[in-house]
Formats: sequence, structure tokens, C-alpha cells
Amino acid sequence: MNIGQVITEGNYAINPTDSIRYTLDKMADLRLTQLPVVKDDLFLGSVSYETLAGLTNVDQNIEQADVAYLQIHLYATQHIYDALLFFQIYQLDLLAVVDEQHTYLGAITPLELVSTLSQTMSIHQPGGIIVLEMGYRDNALSHIAHIVESDNAQILNSYVQTFSDSSRLEVTIKVNKSNISSIVSSFLRHDYTVKATYNDENSRDNSRDRYEQLMNYINM
Repeated sequence: MNIGQVITEGNYAINPTDSIRYTLDKMADLRLTQLPVVKDDLFLGSVSYETLAGLTNVDQNIEQADVAYLQIHLYATQHIYDALLFFQIYQLDLLAVVDEQHTYLGAITPLELVSTLSQTMSIHQPGGIIVLEMGYRDNALSHIAHIVESDNAQILNSYVQTFSDSSRLEVTIKVNKSNISSIVSSFLRHDYTVKATYNDENSRDNSRDRYEQLMNYINM
């Protein structure tokens, strides 16, 4: 999934002729600390609350104040994982999205990205989660999938976590069966280290409650 598919329709953009006061008020209303500046549909950059709050004349416009723009953006053709990386690196609460001609297409926030990712990672589908620990050279996803499929199950999603201070990694898979005891037994028979499992119905209900609370917060 690329970023162009998850652009929000929120009214985030400001014009360089908008006043500093208006921009700060808009940031407060949207609970954001950055906003994209757009002129004639072209993305010029983003302005930050930190920069604007330090100005004494809030009645002048962005252009007159000669504000330095943040030149951080995403292209619509980039993968949504790039958005995760950018949010983590730059610690922003909004990222502008542009096309190859720097035409402003929209923006995305971390909460909106979380909402999108939750829909693509089979969060709502029932099933069990298995965490495997193994060496780098033992990470054969095809073999892991074969073990799961041999138990008449399917992998709904998976991800790999590496550790900088270790030669081992964790592979987390979610399968479409809540009763995963036989799958776990199969992994143990094949000498896999099963680090953790999550398939308790109560835990899943609690996770769903927490997810629904997050979605309610996003939609406030």
C-alpha cells in the first residue's frame, strides 16, 4: 500500500499570505505543531509552532515574516512504511504528501497512519499469535508457513524484529486459528524456540476494547 492511498482529507494547508496569528490559531484548533504551506497547489514546505511562537509581530503573514520552511515531505508513490520511518526520525505530528511535481496532495498524521495499518494487519480477524525466536540464518518464512499450513491454518500477517546487540531475531506471526496448541507443538518438534503465544479469548477481547478506544479518540 502506498501513501497516496491513505492521504487524509483534513484541511491542514495554509497559504503564505495567511497571518502568523491565523496559523497559530489553526495549529491550536487542529492540535498540531506543524502545518503545510501551499501556494497555487504547490507545496512550499511546512511551518512549525516553535518557529512561529518566537515571532513578535503575529499580524504579519508567513511570507512577510520570511519564515524558514521545513523541507520534509513524502511522495504519494512511497510505501506507508516510509511514513512510519519519517515520523520516527523527525518526530513530527503531520507529514505533507506531494507528487513528483511537488503538487500538494494532502497530509497524513501518526494516528491516521495507525488506523490504516490496523486495517491492513488483520487486527479484527480472530486468531492466535505466535512469537518465534531464532538465529538470522534460520529465518525461513517459507518453512514457517509450511508448518502453519500443515495444520490447516493460514498466516494472516507476520513481522520480524531484529536486535542490534544480538545475532538472534523474533518472528511474530498471526494465524487464523484461535486454538494454536497443535501449531505450537509442530514448531517445537521442528526445534523452533517459541518465545510467546497469545490466543486467550479474554486477551483478544481486551485488545479489541483498547483498539476501539483508540479509534474513538482518533475520530474525536
